[in-house]
Amino acid sequence: MKTVRNAGLLFIVGVSVTAALAEPPLSGVYIHPSEFTDPGLAPEAREALMDTLLDGVHSCGISTVIPYATTTSGKVYWPGTELEMDGAEGWDGLGIFTRKARERGMKLMPAVCVLAAGHDAPAGILKKHPEWALRDGKGVPLGWISPAHEAARAWVTALVMSMVNHLAPDGIMLDYMRLPSQSSVTLDPAAMAAFDAAAPENEDTEARKARLQQAKEAALTLLMTDLGKALRAHDPKLRIGLYTWGANVTSGHAIAQCWPGWVREGYLDLLNVSGYCYRDNYGDDYLKVFEKRLRDAAGLARRESDTVELTFALGVKTSHGAIETATEMGTYLDIARRVGYPGVAAFAWESLAPFARETAEAGYFRLSQ
Repeated sequence: MKTVRNAGLLFIVGVSVTAALAEPPLSGVYIHPSEFTDPGLAPEAREALMDTLLDGVHSCGISTVIPYATTTSGKVYWPGTELEMDGAEGWDGLGIFTRKARERGMKLMPAVCVLAAGHDAPAGILKKHPEWALRDGKGVPLGWISPAHEAARAWVTALVMSMVNHLAPDGIMLDYMRLPSQSSVTLDPAAMAAFDAAAPENEDTEARKARLQQAKEAALTLLMTDLGKALRAHDPKLRIGLYTWGANVTSGHAIAQCWPGWVREGYLDLLNVSGYCYRDNYGDDYLKVFEKRLRDAAGLARRESDTVELTFALGVKTSHGAIETATEMGTYLDIARRVGYPGVAAFAWESLAPFARETAEAGYFRLSQ
């Protein structure tokens, strides 16, 4: 365990690390609740869909379900917030799903789309608070919450804590804990006004660009600090995970995700590194690209912590490509284990389901046996 300066945080990190060491490797699957929240169906029919889904997941040996608690369009899957629900309004689909998963002995690690709220255009909370939105290069509001806005950060933290209080999960997976990938994106207007007011005299274009990058990275780290402190104070044993693209986004990248510092400060217990490498997007060397991505991320992570769990996201079907046979999963898993990644989370169940029988027979996800 790395030494940290703050004695209180040292205690919290120590508790979290002790819990992490007792945990078997992550064997998880991302799940889109839209598979069982169709408002056009009767509640009993929705629950039947849940049962079928969870039985399929369980048969594969998967021990942790990672259902999305929020959507990238700014909606939620649990009642009691000011946001619109996705699916049947007022129906606690995520709560029912949680109960059914636990009845099968499975753990719950909901995923939260932290800053995405509409992508190209404001949605969700940004309809009420357009001043919280990031801007594109022309100053047009985007469907992304600005982590530089103090009130926005407080609202995001409160929303996450609302979900945690409602479900009492075993962990949480932070997704879209980043800025958009376009380098021309700017922060919210208030943050940019303060940024411009602080400009050194005779600052040139390149210097301004570098300073803005630093401001973006600092803003996202402020949000991670707020979330980390709130979650640790609520339950030091709750595992905090982050979906990340890898080592390449940790410094000077448009998405401003400086996760090694977050690991160092004790705010992350688990990294879920994107394994979305296919022949379609990387050609014949796609497995070499995959291995390098994992190695590079592991190198950065291990400089900060000996105990943060290294896992990868196995993309059964994504916008980048898809596997064609179940045996391909074994290839990815073998490479990952060889380079120090014992855990895995498949994305996502609707794509994995057609391979369920072969997956169960091969035992790809029976990682603790």
